[in-house]
Amino acid sequence: MSPLLEKVLAEVDRLDLQEQLTVISHLIGRWQHPTNQLPKTSFSRQDLFGCLRGQIVMRDDFNAPLNDFAEYMV
Repeated sequence: MSPLLEKVLAEVDRLDLQEQLTVISHLIGRWQHPTNQLPKTSFSRQDLFGCLRGQIVMRDDFNAPLNDFAEYMV
């Protein structure tokens, strides 16, 4: 058993019975439905190309030096 799992189980043992059941049901739910997988989508990258056009604006002075760093830019 991994050290992290041992630590988690030791912390769960300190909880009361209802909280232990809540943690266990949460872990079972996470195990049955992993959230680290990307959902299957029906659109392609081509559909997303240009979808934010006109919503993001760069200021004219974007590359200008910042006043906050003036003392470092000698």
